[in-house]
Amino acid sequence: MFTFRPLVDADLGAVVSWRREPHVLAWFPDRLEDIDHARRRYGRRLSGDDPVRMWIAELGGVPVGYLQSFVVASDDDLTVRCQDPEAVAFDYLIGDPDLVDKGLGTEMIERFCRDVLVPEYPDAPRFLAAPDARNHRSIRVLSKCGFVTGLWIQPEGAPWADVVCTAQRATFDPTVE
Repeated sequence: MFTFRPLVDADLGAVVSWRREPHVLAWFPDRLEDIDHARRRYGRRLSGDDPVRMWIAELGGVPVGYLQSFVVASDDDLTVRCQDPEAVAFDYLIGDPDLVDKGLGTEMIERFCRDVLVPEYPDAPRFLAAPDARNHRSIRVLSKCGFVTGLWIQPEGAPWADVVCTAQRATFDPTVE
């Protein structure tokens, strides 16, 4: 069973390692060179001075991946491109290559939405992820979790498009009718 906790400085070594894995580099090509580079890049997030919150996914108490979440309105570019400022966006990865293609992504996303996004963002009516449109594995997992594909958006200067996948809060929050 997946559990989640805020990412702390001591987790940066694992994040750097995961970001070097070929299955991760395919979708997150901006490598982290080392822990100092990760500290510089994520320092404001770790200190709480950035709207992006970072999380460690643990499976049986062992860190296996990380996620980040933020209110869409905190990112002007994404707000314009996805046209849903009230939603909470998230990115995710399973870092351990031995755990990829085992059906764990579906459980991780369902639990993250239910156990983290629902309580941490009580006013969010929707949750969204915007994977690279070529990342069929990620889009399939999101679909299994109740996300619906919508807008295709092209990041500035990128030769690819992302596809906005959205789920209503009620999909994960039993208190919403």
